[in-house]
Amino acid sequence: MFPLLGARDYIEQRGFYIHECPTCRAPAVFAIYETRRKMTLYFVPTVPVRSQYVMECMACHGKWGIPKKDVEVVLANMMTQEELAARTREAQQRASMLASRGPHPSGQPTLYEVLQVHHNAEPEVIEAAFKRLALKYHPDRSSAPDAAQRTRELIAARDILGNEEKRAAYDRSLGIVRVKRVPRVEALRPDEV
Repeated sequence: MFPLLGARDYIEQRGFYIHECPTCRAPAVFAIYETRRKMTLYFVPTVPVRSQYVMECMACHGKWGIPKKDVEVVLANMMTQEELAARTREAQQRASMLASRGPHPSGQPTLYEVLQVHHNAEPEVIEAAFKRLALKYHPDRSSAPDAAQRTRELIAARDILGNEEKRAAYDRSLGIVRVKRVPRVEALRPDEV
C-alpha cells in the first residue's frame, strides 16, 4: 500500500502593527498574519509541520517573515483593528489641531519650521537639516541681509531639538504628544526563514 501525501498552507490574520517599512522607509501599518503548513496523510488528519508569523506593509504591500527572536515584541505591541482606528483618529485630530492653530503661540514660527522638518523627525534628520540650512544661510556664504540672524535661529533650534529632554519640554509647550517608540524589527523575506 502506498500512502498519499499532501500539504496545505493556512493563513490567519492576527492583528496590526505600526512600524517603519523596510521597502518604502515610511512609518506604515502592517497586517500581521500567522502562516501554518499542514501535511495530510491519506486517512490521517492534518499534522502541523511549521508555523511562522508574517507582516505585510499596508502601503507598499511588501511581505516579510518575522524572525523568531522578534515575534514576542511584535505580538506584545500588536493591536486590533478597533485600536488601530482609534489611534489613527487621535493622530488625525492632533494633526488638524496643530494645523488649525498655526504658528507657535508667540506668533513666531516653530523650531521645526525654522529647521524645515516635520515634528516627528528623527534626530539624524534634524541634524542633516541644520547642516544644510547652516551652509545656505552662513554669513560667509550668503549675501542675504538677515543671514546672521537666520544662522542664530538655526543654532538655537538645533540646540533645543537636538537635546532629547529639551525637545520633549518644547513639544509639550506646542501640545505635541510623543508615542513610545517600539524597538525596530529586522524583517526577513519568508524564503529566508
